[in-house]
Amino acid sequence: MGGLLVEMEAISKDFPGVHALRDTRFELRAGEVHALVGENGAGKSTLMKILAGVYRRDAGRIRVKGTEVELASPRAAQLLGISIIHQELSLMPNLTVAQNIFIGREPHGRLPFLLNERALNKQARALFESMHLKLDPETKVAHLTVARQQMVEIAKALSYKAEVVIMDEPTAALTETEIDELFRIIRKLREDGVGVVHISHRLEELKRISDRVTVMRDGQYIATLETKDASLDRIISLMVGRTIYEAAPEIPATAHPEVVLEVRDLNRGRMVRDVSFSLRRGEILGLAGLVGAGRTEVARAIFGADRADSGTILVHGRPAHINSPADAVRYGIGYLSED
Repeated sequence: MGGLLVEMEAISKDFPGVHALRDTRFELRAGEVHALVGENGAGKSTLMKILAGVYRRDAGRIRVKGTEVELASPRAAQLLGISIIHQELSLMPNLTVAQNIFIGREPHGRLPFLLNERALNKQARALFESMHLKLDPETKVAHLTVARQQMVEIAKALSYKAEVVIMDEPTAALTETEIDELFRIIRKLREDGVGVVHISHRLEELKRISDRVTVMRDGQYIATLETKDASLDRIISLMVGRTIYEAAPEIPATAHPEVVLEVRDLNRGRMVRDVSFSLRRGEILGLAGLVGAGRTEVARAIFGADRADSGTILVHGRPAHINSPADAVRYGIGYLSED
């Protein structure tokens, strides 16, 4: 690892009714993969969004390469070599890979309003070669897997000469093979002296990819450990503030034969097609899928936050006419969003 790239000290941030961060700190070295972990609501993403210029801090100091800085916007952070890759990717599906990477910075021909596609694709290919990545710059993003889209986001960050790359839950929607490819790219970034912040809930990944791990809890800094010296049990206990025992009490099955909610052939836009399931009294039903699979869209349609195009929703066996969240509440349906 090299010298310090980033130092964040005494960082605090409030949102209406919420103390998101309290006197917390973080540091990142060149050529380091630094994992940032904590339970939901610990403040990990908020802290990194402050570093990326998305949020303004209320108190504290940030130094980049030893110089105190103000990060008033994402553009200000980019100019200092700091880029963030959000869990929800922000690429435009109808543009090509190269167009997404260099949008707003495209090379032009003799006439200023004509795009020089050849030069654009050449720049993208050179970038991919530096990453040891095989990717066609002329492919439309809509035709790429989520894993490949993440590679495009990383390439876009590097096109801004990023020395700090923040990755928020980068493996959440990837298969094991895709994770292996992502980690190869991350190791290449580390070899090139880039500092990488890796936010993840998958603690088993820490040993594979990170050099150090910082633990946060309830918006506060708890500890920074060398990954090679930290057991997962130790990390978990720091995250939750107590020792977690493997033995858990057996919970008896409580599902009742009565079906309280039934969804039949639900359709909503292009994301939700012919979804059907039933929920019994006392049952916990999981709805799984990759990012973009339509899980949230199904929930919002059931709750009336988004109008379903077609389909039937039954509550206690009777058709429910849900056109708004108020209707859903009258039927005894609640909704807790991810935000």
